[in-house]
Amino acid sequence: MLSKLNVLKNIEIGERVAEEESDQLEKYFLETDQWNQMFDGKIDVVYGPKGSGKSALYTLLNKKDSELFDEGVLLSPAENVRGATVFRAIVSDPPPSELSFVYLWKIYCLSIIAKTLREYEIKNSHSQALISALEKVGILPVTTSLAALFRSVSNYFKGWLDRDTKAVEYALSIDPTTGAPTFSRKQEFSENSEEQNLGEIPIEELFEAANLALEMENLTLWLLFDRLDVAFADSPELERNALRALFRAYNDLKAYSQMRMKIFVRDDIWQRITSGGFTEASHITKSVHINWNEESLLNLVTLRLLNNQSFIDYLNVDPSLVKGDYQQQYDLFYSLVPKKIDTGNNPDTFNWILSRTADASGNSVPREVIHLFETAKENQIRRLERGGEEPSETQLFDRASFRESLPTVSKVRYEQTLLAEYPNMKGHLEKLKSEKSEQSVESLSKLWGVDADKAKEVAYRLGEIGFFEIRGTKDTPSFWVPFLYRSALGLVQGKAD
Repeated sequence: MLSKLNVLKNIEIGERVAEEESDQLEKYFLETDQWNQMFDGKIDVVYGPKGSGKSALYTLLNKKDSELFDEGVLLSPAENVRGATVFRAIVSDPPPSELSFVYLWKIYCLSIIAKTLREYEIKNSHSQALISALEKVGILPVTTSLAALFRSVSNYFKGWLDRDTKAVEYALSIDPTTGAPTFSRKQEFSENSEEQNLGEIPIEELFEAANLALEMENLTLWLLFDRLDVAFADSPELERNALRALFRAYNDLKAYSQMRMKIFVRDDIWQRITSGGFTEASHITKSVHINWNEESLLNLVTLRLLNNQSFIDYLNVDPSLVKGDYQQQYDLFYSLVPKKIDTGNNPDTFNWILSRTADASGNSVPREVIHLFETAKENQIRRLERGGEEPSETQLFDRASFRESLPTVSKVRYEQTLLAEYPNMKGHLEKLKSEKSEQSVESLSKLWGVDADKAKEVAYRLGEIGFFEIRGTKDTPSFWVPFLYRSALGLVQGKAD
Protein backbone atom coordinates (compact mmCIF):
# COMPACT_ATOMS: atom_id res chain seq x y z
CA MET A 1 0.00 0.00 0.00
CA LEU A 2 1.22 3.50 -0.85
CA SER A 3 2.22 5.67 2.10
CA LYS A 4 -0.45 8.10 3.26
CA LEU A 5 1.91 11.03 2.82
CA ASN A 6 2.56 10.17 -0.84
CA VAL A 7 -1.13 9.64 -1.51
CA LEU A 8 -1.97 13.05 -0.04
CA LYS A 9 0.79 14.74 -2.04
CA ASN A 10 -0.61 13.29 -5.26
CA ILE A 11 -4.26 14.12 -4.65
CA GLU A 12 -5.74 17.17 -6.36
CA ILE A 13 -9.21 18.11 -5.19
CA GLY A 14 -9.48 21.35 -7.16
CA GLU A 15 -9.40 25.14 -7.09
CA ARG A 16 -11.87 27.43 -5.37
CA VAL A 17 -12.63 29.29 -8.60
CA ALA A 18 -13.74 27.53 -11.79
CA GLU A 19 -11.70 29.83 -14.04
CA GLU A 20 -8.50 28.68 -12.31
CA GLU A 21 -9.14 25.00 -13.04
CA SER A 22 -10.61 25.25 -16.53
CA ASP A 23 -8.13 22.72 -17.90
CA GLN A 24 -9.24 20.10 -15.35
CA LEU A 25 -12.92 20.96 -15.21
CA GLU A 26 -14.02 18.39 -17.79
CA LYS A 27 -12.42 15.61 -15.73
CA TYR A 28 -14.16 16.72 -12.53
CA PHE A 29 -17.48 17.63 -14.01
CA LEU A 30 -20.54 15.42 -13.62
CA GLU A 31 -23.01 15.83 -16.48
CA THR A 32 -26.15 16.45 -14.47
CA ASP A 33 -29.65 16.86 -15.86
CA GLN A 34 -29.19 20.64 -15.51
CA TRP A 35 -26.08 20.50 -17.68
CA ASN A 36 -27.75 18.31 -20.31
CA GLN A 37 -30.71 20.67 -20.53
CA MET A 38 -28.34 23.59 -21.03
CA PHE A 39 -26.26 21.78 -23.66
CA ASP A 40 -29.48 20.88 -25.51
CA GLY A 41 -30.54 24.54 -25.54
CA LYS A 42 -33.48 24.10 -23.16
CA ILE A 43 -32.05 26.44 -20.48
CA ASP A 44 -31.28 30.14 -20.95
CA VAL A 45 -30.95 31.52 -17.41
CA VAL A 46 -28.95 29.91 -14.59
CA TYR A 47 -29.47 31.15 -11.03
CA GLY A 48 -27.35 30.13 -8.05
CA PRO A 49 -25.55 31.36 -4.93
CA LYS A 50 -21.99 32.65 -5.02
CA GLY A 51 -19.63 29.72 -5.52
CA SER A 52 -22.40 27.30 -6.55
CA GLY A 53 -20.92 26.48 -9.95
CA LYS A 54 -22.45 29.00 -12.38
CA SER A 55 -19.03 29.98 -13.69
CA ALA A 56 -18.10 26.30 -13.93
CA LEU A 57 -21.04 25.81 -16.29
CA TYR A 58 -20.09 28.97 -18.21
CA THR A 59 -16.44 27.91 -18.48
CA LEU A 60 -17.28 24.37 -19.54
CA LEU A 61 -19.81 25.58 -22.08
CA ASN A 62 -17.10 27.71 -23.68
CA LYS A 63 -14.81 24.68 -23.80
CA LYS A 64 -17.50 22.73 -25.67
CA ASP A 65 -17.61 25.19 -28.58
CA SER A 66 -16.40 22.61 -31.12
CA GLU A 67 -19.02 20.05 -30.09
CA LEU A 68 -21.74 22.68 -30.21
CA PHE A 69 -20.55 23.89 -33.61
CA ASP A 70 -21.06 20.33 -34.91
CA GLU A 71 -24.66 20.70 -33.71
CA GLY A 72 -25.06 24.00 -35.59
CA VAL A 73 -24.57 26.25 -32.56
CA LEU A 74 -22.13 29.19 -32.49
CA LEU A 75 -20.98 30.34 -29.03
CA SER A 76 -20.35 34.05 -28.46
CA PRO A 77 -19.12 35.00 -24.97
CA ALA A 78 -20.12 38.55 -24.04
CA GLU A 79 -17.72 38.64 -21.09
CA ASN A 80 -14.13 37.60 -20.47
CA VAL A 81 -13.86 34.18 -18.84
CA ARG A 82 -11.16 35.59 -16.53
CA GLY A 83 -9.41 38.88 -15.86
CA ALA A 84 -10.98 42.33 -15.89
CA THR A 85 -14.69 42.46 -16.58
CA VAL A 86 -15.71 44.07 -19.88
CA PHE A 87 -18.59 46.03 -18.36
CA ARG A 88 -16.55 48.02 -15.85
CA ALA A 89 -16.13 50.60 -18.60
CA ILE A 90 -19.63 52.01 -18.05
CA VAL A 91 -19.58 52.18 -14.24
CA SER A 92 -18.20 55.73 -14.22
CA ASP A 93 -20.48 56.97 -17.02
CA PRO A 94 -23.60 54.78 -17.25
CA PRO A 95 -26.59 55.31 -19.56
CA PRO A 96 -29.12 57.73 -18.10
CA SER A 97 -32.04 55.30 -17.76
CA GLU A 98 -33.11 51.67 -17.84
CA LEU A 99 -34.50 52.21 -21.35
CA SER A 100 -31.12 53.46 -22.54
CA PHE A 101 -29.50 50.41 -21.00
CA VAL A 102 -31.83 48.14 -22.98
CA TYR A 103 -30.65 49.74 -26.22
CA LEU A 104 -27.01 49.59 -25.13
CA TRP A 105 -27.29 45.85 -24.42
CA LYS A 106 -28.99 45.26 -27.74
CA ILE A 107 -26.36 47.13 -29.74
CA TYR A 108 -23.64 45.26 -27.87
CA CYS A 109 -25.36 41.96 -28.68
CA LEU A 110 -25.54 42.98 -32.34
CA SER A 111 -21.86 43.80 -32.40
CA ILE A 112 -20.97 40.41 -30.86
CA ILE A 113 -23.18 38.61 -33.36
CA ALA A 114 -21.53 40.47 -36.24
CA LYS A 115 -18.07 39.77 -34.76
CA THR A 116 -18.90 36.07 -34.58
CA LEU A 117 -20.23 35.99 -38.16
CA ARG A 118 -17.02 37.66 -39.28
CA GLU A 119 -14.79 35.26 -37.34
CA TYR A 120 -16.58 32.18 -38.68
CA GLU A 121 -16.49 33.69 -42.19
CA ILE A 122 -20.25 33.45 -42.61
CA LYS A 123 -20.67 35.20 -45.94
CA ASN A 124 -24.14 35.78 -47.31
CA SER A 125 -25.97 38.93 -48.31
CA HIS A 126 -27.43 39.57 -44.84
CA SER A 127 -24.25 38.88 -42.87
CA GLN A 128 -22.08 40.98 -45.17
CA ALA A 129 -24.51 43.91 -45.07
CA LEU A 130 -24.71 43.75 -41.25
CA ILE A 131 -20.93 43.50 -40.78
CA SER A 132 -20.28 46.31 -43.26
CA ALA A 133 -22.82 48.64 -41.63
CA LEU A 134 -21.48 48.07 -38.11
CA GLU A 135 -17.87 48.46 -39.22
CA LYS A 136 -18.55 51.76 -40.96
CA VAL A 137 -20.27 53.36 -37.97
CA GLY A 138 -17.41 52.25 -35.71
CA ILE A 139 -19.32 49.64 -33.65
CA LEU A 140 -17.32 46.70 -34.99
CA PRO A 141 -13.58 47.43 -34.69
CA VAL A 142 -10.94 45.24 -36.29
CA THR A 143 -9.67 44.04 -32.89
CA THR A 144 -11.33 40.96 -31.42
CA SER A 145 -11.05 42.16 -27.81
CA LEU A 146 -14.43 42.22 -26.04
CA ALA A 147 -13.32 45.23 -24.01
CA ALA A 148 -12.55 47.18 -27.22
CA LEU A 149 -15.85 46.07 -28.71
CA PHE A 150 -17.87 47.20 -25.71
CA ARG A 151 -15.95 50.46 -25.57
CA SER A 152 -16.76 51.14 -29.24
CA VAL A 153 -20.43 50.38 -28.63
CA SER A 154 -20.51 52.62 -25.54
CA ASN A 155 -18.85 55.50 -27.41
CA TYR A 156 -21.24 55.20 -30.33
CA PHE A 157 -24.23 55.01 -28.03
CA LYS A 158 -23.13 57.97 -25.92
CA GLY A 159 -22.52 60.01 -29.08
CA TRP A 160 -26.00 59.17 -30.30
CA LEU A 161 -27.62 60.31 -27.06
CA ASP A 162 -25.53 63.51 -26.91
CA ARG A 163 -26.00 64.57 -30.53
CA ASP A 164 -27.35 68.04 -31.33
CA THR A 165 -28.56 69.96 -34.37
CA LYS A 166 -25.03 70.89 -35.45
CA ALA A 167 -23.71 67.34 -35.32
CA VAL A 168 -22.54 65.40 -38.32
CA GLU A 169 -22.34 61.65 -37.84
CA TYR A 170 -22.63 58.27 -39.47
CA ALA A 171 -25.76 56.44 -38.39
CA LEU A 172 -27.09 52.92 -38.81
CA SER A 173 -30.12 52.67 -41.06
CA ILE A 174 -32.05 50.21 -43.22
CA ASP A 175 -32.19 50.42 -47.02
CA PRO A 176 -35.90 50.93 -47.80
CA THR A 177 -35.58 49.04 -51.09
CA THR A 178 -33.62 45.94 -50.06
CA GLY A 179 -34.23 45.92 -46.31
CA ALA A 180 -30.49 45.44 -45.77
CA PRO A 181 -28.57 47.20 -42.98
CA THR A 182 -26.56 50.17 -44.16
CA PHE A 183 -25.20 53.43 -42.82
CA SER A 184 -25.90 57.03 -43.70
CA ARG A 185 -24.45 60.47 -43.03
CA LYS A 186 -26.93 62.37 -40.88
CA GLN A 187 -26.79 66.06 -40.09
CA GLU A 188 -30.22 67.35 -39.06
CA PHE A 189 -31.69 66.55 -35.70
CA SER A 190 -34.70 67.86 -33.84
CA GLU A 191 -35.23 68.09 -30.12
CA ASN A 192 -36.55 64.62 -29.33
CA SER A 193 -37.34 62.78 -26.13
CA GLU A 194 -35.00 60.00 -25.09
CA GLU A 195 -37.50 57.39 -26.31
CA GLN A 196 -37.90 59.11 -29.70
CA ASN A 197 -34.16 59.53 -29.97
CA LEU A 198 -33.47 55.86 -29.26
CA GLY A 199 -36.34 54.79 -31.48
CA GLU A 200 -34.48 56.14 -34.51
CA ILE A 201 -31.92 53.31 -34.17
CA PRO A 202 -33.31 50.48 -36.37
CA ILE A 203 -32.58 47.82 -33.76
CA GLU A 204 -35.29 45.33 -34.66
CA GLU A 205 -34.48 45.48 -38.38
CA LEU A 206 -30.79 44.89 -37.60
CA PHE A 207 -31.62 41.86 -35.49
CA GLU A 208 -33.85 40.57 -38.27
CA ALA A 209 -30.89 40.84 -40.67
CA ALA A 210 -28.69 38.94 -38.20
CA ASN A 211 -31.38 36.29 -37.76
CA LEU A 212 -31.70 35.84 -41.53
CA ALA A 213 -27.91 35.61 -41.88
CA LEU A 214 -27.87 32.71 -39.39
CA GLU A 215 -31.01 31.10 -40.80
CA MET A 216 -29.50 30.97 -44.30
CA GLU A 217 -26.64 28.88 -42.88
CA ASN A 218 -28.90 26.76 -40.62
CA LEU A 219 -27.05 28.07 -37.55
CA THR A 220 -28.07 29.17 -34.06
CA LEU A 221 -26.03 31.61 -31.97
CA TRP A 222 -25.81 31.73 -28.17
CA LEU A 223 -24.71 34.93 -26.44
CA LEU A 224 -23.19 34.11 -23.04
CA PHE A 225 -23.32 36.57 -20.11
CA ASP A 226 -21.53 35.79 -16.84
CA ARG A 227 -19.70 37.59 -13.99
CA LEU A 228 -22.46 40.18 -13.71
CA ASP A 229 -21.94 40.24 -9.94
CA VAL A 230 -18.40 41.57 -10.47
CA ALA A 231 -19.30 44.20 -13.05
CA PHE A 232 -21.70 46.31 -11.00
CA ALA A 233 -20.88 45.37 -7.39
CA ASP A 234 -20.01 48.90 -6.30
CA SER A 235 -23.35 50.45 -7.23
CA PRO A 236 -26.65 48.76 -6.28
CA GLU A 237 -28.71 51.25 -8.31
CA LEU A 238 -26.54 50.81 -11.40
CA GLU A 239 -26.69 47.04 -10.94
CA ARG A 240 -30.47 47.19 -10.78
CA ASN A 241 -30.82 49.31 -13.94
CA ALA A 242 -28.23 47.35 -15.89
CA LEU A 243 -29.51 43.88 -15.09
CA ARG A 244 -33.21 44.66 -15.36
CA ALA A 245 -32.39 46.09 -18.80
CA LEU A 246 -30.39 42.99 -19.70
CA PHE A 247 -33.36 40.74 -18.93
CA ARG A 248 -35.67 43.02 -20.90
CA ALA A 249 -33.29 42.66 -23.83
CA TYR A 250 -33.31 38.89 -23.28
CA ASN A 251 -37.09 38.77 -23.53
CA ASP A 252 -37.07 40.91 -26.69
CA LEU A 253 -34.48 38.68 -28.39
CA LYS A 254 -36.70 35.64 -27.94
CA ALA A 255 -38.58 36.91 -31.00
CA TYR A 256 -35.67 35.77 -33.19
CA SER A 257 -35.46 32.03 -33.77
CA GLN A 258 -31.70 31.79 -34.41
CA MET A 259 -30.40 33.77 -31.40
CA ARG A 260 -30.46 33.14 -27.67
CA MET A 261 -28.98 34.93 -24.68
CA LYS A 262 -27.62 32.64 -21.95
CA ILE A 263 -27.36 34.47 -18.62
CA PHE A 264 -25.64 33.26 -15.44
CA VAL A 265 -26.69 35.30 -12.41
CA ARG A 266 -26.47 35.05 -8.63
CA ASP A 267 -29.81 34.42 -7.00
CA ASP A 268 -29.32 37.17 -4.39
CA ILE A 269 -28.74 39.66 -7.23
CA TRP A 270 -31.85 38.41 -9.00
CA GLN A 271 -33.86 38.95 -5.81
CA ARG A 272 -32.52 42.50 -5.51
CA ILE A 273 -33.30 43.53 -9.08
CA THR A 274 -36.82 42.05 -8.95
CA SER A 275 -37.78 43.50 -5.56
CA GLY A 276 -40.66 45.88 -5.89
CA GLY A 277 -41.95 44.14 -9.01
CA PHE A 278 -40.53 43.22 -12.40
CA THR A 279 -43.14 42.12 -14.94
CA GLU A 280 -40.55 40.67 -17.34
CA ALA A 281 -39.65 38.03 -14.72
CA SER A 282 -42.83 36.07 -15.50
CA HIS A 283 -41.63 35.60 -19.09
CA ILE A 284 -38.34 33.96 -18.05
CA THR A 285 -39.35 30.31 -18.17
CA LYS A 286 -36.27 28.55 -19.58
CA SER A 287 -34.34 28.77 -16.33
CA VAL A 288 -32.78 26.57 -13.68
CA HIS A 289 -31.63 27.14 -10.11
CA ILE A 290 -28.42 25.46 -8.92
CA ASN A 291 -29.07 23.85 -5.56
CA TRP A 292 -26.62 21.82 -3.50
CA ASN A 293 -27.44 19.50 -0.62
CA GLU A 294 -25.50 17.01 1.48
CA GLU A 295 -25.74 14.22 -1.10
CA SER A 296 -24.79 16.31 -4.12
CA LEU A 297 -21.81 17.92 -2.34
CA LEU A 298 -20.53 14.59 -1.01
CA ASN A 299 -20.90 13.25 -4.55
CA LEU A 300 -18.85 16.19 -5.86
CA VAL A 301 -16.03 15.61 -3.36
CA THR A 302 -15.98 11.87 -4.07
CA LEU A 303 -15.83 12.35 -7.84
CA ARG A 304 -12.91 14.74 -7.47
CA LEU A 305 -11.06 12.23 -5.29
CA LEU A 306 -11.72 9.48 -7.85
CA ASN A 307 -10.07 11.66 -10.48
CA ASN A 308 -6.71 10.82 -8.82
CA GLN A 309 -5.04 7.53 -9.77
CA SER A 310 -2.97 7.43 -6.57
CA PHE A 311 -6.17 7.58 -4.55
CA ILE A 312 -7.76 4.79 -6.61
CA ASP A 313 -4.67 2.63 -6.11
CA TYR A 314 -4.55 3.41 -2.39
CA LEU A 315 -8.05 2.07 -1.71
CA ASN A 316 -8.12 -0.35 -4.65
CA VAL A 317 -11.56 0.82 -5.77
CA ASP A 318 -13.37 0.65 -9.09
CA PRO A 319 -14.41 4.26 -9.89
CA SER A 320 -17.21 3.18 -12.23
CA LEU A 321 -18.91 1.23 -9.42
CA VAL A 322 -18.53 4.01 -6.85
CA LYS A 323 -19.77 6.77 -9.16
CA GLY A 324 -23.09 5.01 -9.65
CA ASP A 325 -23.83 4.20 -6.00
CA TYR A 326 -24.31 6.90 -3.33
CA GLN A 327 -23.91 4.44 -0.45
CA GLN A 328 -20.50 3.44 -1.81
CA GLN A 329 -19.57 7.12 -2.07
CA TYR A 330 -20.63 7.65 1.54
CA ASP A 331 -18.66 4.61 2.72
CA LEU A 332 -15.60 5.67 0.73
CA PHE A 333 -15.70 9.17 2.22
CA TYR A 334 -15.85 7.88 5.78
CA SER A 335 -13.00 5.49 5.13
CA LEU A 336 -10.85 8.62 4.69
CA VAL A 337 -12.03 10.86 7.52
CA PRO A 338 -13.05 10.41 11.18
CA LYS A 339 -16.76 9.93 11.79
CA LYS A 340 -16.91 13.20 13.74
CA ILE A 341 -14.72 16.28 14.09
CA ASP A 342 -16.13 17.35 17.47
CA THR A 343 -17.18 14.63 19.88
CA GLY A 344 -20.42 14.57 21.81
CA ASN A 345 -23.76 15.74 20.49
CA ASN A 346 -22.32 17.18 17.28
CA PRO A 347 -22.92 16.46 13.58
CA ASP A 348 -20.94 13.88 11.64
CA THR A 349 -17.91 15.09 9.71
CA PHE A 350 -19.55 16.01 6.41
CA ASN A 351 -22.40 17.91 8.04
CA TRP A 352 -19.84 19.61 10.28
CA ILE A 353 -18.05 20.74 7.11
CA LEU A 354 -21.32 22.01 5.60
CA SER A 355 -22.22 23.94 8.75
CA ARG A 356 -18.78 25.60 8.81
CA THR A 357 -18.81 26.60 5.13
CA ALA A 358 -22.37 27.97 4.88
CA ASP A 359 -23.09 31.69 4.89
CA ALA A 360 -26.12 33.23 6.60
CA SER A 361 -28.45 31.83 3.93
CA GLY A 362 -27.62 28.37 5.26
CA ASN A 363 -26.37 27.27 1.84
CA SER A 364 -23.08 25.46 1.42
CA VAL A 365 -21.59 25.61 -2.06
CA PRO A 366 -18.71 23.83 -3.80
CA ARG A 367 -16.28 26.75 -3.57
CA GLU A 368 -15.79 26.74 0.21
CA VAL A 369 -16.17 22.96 0.57
CA ILE A 370 -13.38 22.41 -1.98
CA HIS A 371 -11.23 25.08 -0.33
CA LEU A 372 -11.64 23.48 3.08
CA PHE A 373 -10.60 20.05 1.76
CA GLU A 374 -7.58 21.43 -0.08
CA THR A 375 -6.49 23.30 3.06
CA ALA A 376 -7.06 20.22 5.24
CA LYS A 377 -4.90 18.22 2.84
CA GLU A 378 -2.08 20.77 3.10
CA ASN A 379 -2.34 20.76 6.90
CA GLN A 380 -2.24 16.97 7.00
CA ILE A 381 0.80 16.83 4.73
CA ARG A 382 2.70 19.27 6.95
CA ARG A 383 1.81 17.25 10.04
CA LEU A 384 3.08 14.00 8.51
CA GLU A 385 6.22 15.67 7.18
CA ARG A 386 6.99 16.79 10.75
CA GLY A 387 6.76 13.19 11.88
CA GLY A 388 3.24 13.41 13.28
CA GLU A 389 1.18 10.32 13.91
CA GLU A 390 -0.69 8.93 10.91
CA PRO A 391 -4.50 8.84 10.99
CA SER A 392 -5.89 5.42 11.95
CA GLU A 393 -6.75 2.58 9.57
CA THR A 394 -7.34 3.82 5.99
CA GLN A 395 -8.03 7.41 7.03
CA LEU A 396 -6.00 10.12 5.31
CA PHE A 397 -7.27 13.00 7.45
CA ASP A 398 -7.48 13.52 11.19
CA ARG A 399 -9.75 15.86 13.13
CA ALA A 400 -7.13 18.53 13.65
CA SER A 401 -6.46 18.96 9.93
CA PHE A 402 -10.08 20.07 9.41
CA ARG A 403 -10.28 22.26 12.50
CA GLU A 404 -7.06 24.04 11.52
CA SER A 405 -8.45 24.71 8.03
CA LEU A 406 -11.33 26.87 9.22
CA PRO A 407 -9.34 30.08 9.89
CA THR A 408 -7.86 29.99 6.37
CA VAL A 409 -11.22 29.36 4.69
CA SER A 410 -12.86 32.05 6.82
CA LYS A 411 -10.16 34.63 6.09
CA VAL A 412 -10.24 34.05 2.32
CA ARG A 413 -14.03 34.14 2.16
CA TYR A 414 -14.15 37.32 4.26
CA GLU A 415 -11.37 39.20 2.47
CA GLN A 416 -11.59 37.94 -1.11
CA THR A 417 -15.34 37.59 -1.43
CA LEU A 418 -17.25 39.64 1.14
CA LEU A 419 -14.98 42.69 1.41
CA ALA A 420 -14.02 42.53 -2.28
CA GLU A 421 -17.67 42.73 -3.32
CA TYR A 422 -18.91 45.07 -0.62
CA PRO A 423 -15.99 47.36 0.35
CA ASN A 424 -18.43 49.97 1.63
CA MET A 425 -19.32 47.57 4.46
CA LYS A 426 -15.76 47.17 5.71
CA GLY A 427 -15.98 49.87 8.40
CA HIS A 428 -19.01 48.26 10.01
CA LEU A 429 -17.59 44.75 9.74
CA GLU A 430 -14.19 45.63 11.17
CA LYS A 431 -15.81 47.11 14.27
CA LEU A 432 -17.21 43.67 15.07
CA LYS A 433 -13.74 42.18 15.59
CA SER A 434 -13.41 40.18 18.82
CA GLU A 435 -17.06 40.83 19.68
CA LYS A 436 -19.83 38.29 20.37
CA SER A 437 -21.22 36.28 17.45
CA GLU A 438 -24.81 37.37 18.13
CA GLN A 439 -25.76 41.03 18.26
CA SER A 440 -28.87 43.12 18.85
CA VAL A 441 -29.91 46.45 17.34
CA GLU A 442 -28.86 48.14 20.57
CA SER A 443 -25.41 46.50 20.74
CA LEU A 444 -24.76 47.30 17.06
CA SER A 445 -25.88 50.88 17.57
CA LYS A 446 -23.33 51.20 20.35
CA LEU A 447 -20.53 49.47 18.41
CA TRP A 448 -21.05 51.50 15.25
CA GLY A 449 -21.80 54.82 16.94
CA VAL A 450 -25.10 55.34 15.09
CA ASP A 451 -28.72 55.55 16.13
CA ALA A 452 -30.89 52.45 16.34
CA ASP A 453 -32.67 53.00 13.01
CA LYS A 454 -29.38 53.31 11.13
CA ALA A 455 -27.92 50.28 12.92
CA LYS A 456 -30.97 48.22 11.97
CA GLU A 457 -30.75 49.37 8.36
CA VAL A 458 -27.07 48.38 8.08
CA ALA A 459 -27.66 45.07 9.90
CA TYR A 460 -30.43 44.10 7.48
CA ARG A 461 -28.17 45.00 4.57
CA LEU A 462 -25.52 42.68 6.04
CA GLY A 463 -28.24 40.06 6.23
CA GLU A 464 -28.96 40.49 2.51
CA ILE A 465 -25.33 39.82 1.61
CA GLY A 466 -25.10 36.69 3.77
CA PHE A 467 -23.11 37.95 6.76
CA PHE A 468 -25.88 38.10 9.37
CA GLU A 469 -28.53 35.46 9.87
CA ILE A 470 -31.53 37.41 11.13
CA ARG A 471 -33.28 35.76 14.06
CA GLY A 472 -35.86 36.76 16.65
CA THR A 473 -38.94 38.79 15.79
CA LYS A 474 -39.59 41.81 13.60
CA ASP A 475 -39.74 44.06 16.67
CA THR A 476 -36.73 42.55 18.45
CA PRO A 477 -34.46 40.98 15.84
CA SER A 478 -31.06 39.54 16.63
CA PHE A 479 -28.18 39.16 14.19
CA TRP A 480 -26.17 35.94 14.25
CA VAL A 481 -22.85 35.49 12.44
CA PRO A 482 -22.37 32.05 10.80
CA PHE A 483 -19.25 29.99 11.53
CA LEU A 484 -17.89 30.84 8.08
CA TYR A 485 -17.02 34.41 9.10
CA ARG A 486 -16.22 34.00 12.80
CA SER A 487 -12.52 33.11 12.59
CA ALA A 488 -11.75 35.97 10.22
CA LEU A 489 -13.07 38.47 12.77
CA GLY A 490 -12.10 36.58 15.93
CA LEU A 491 -15.73 36.46 17.06
CA VAL A 492 -16.62 34.86 20.38
CA GLN A 493 -19.54 32.48 20.85
CA GLY A 494 -22.45 34.10 22.71
CA LYS A 495 -24.89 37.00 22.69
CA ALA A 496 -23.80 40.60 23.18
CA ASP A 497 -25.12 42.38 26.27
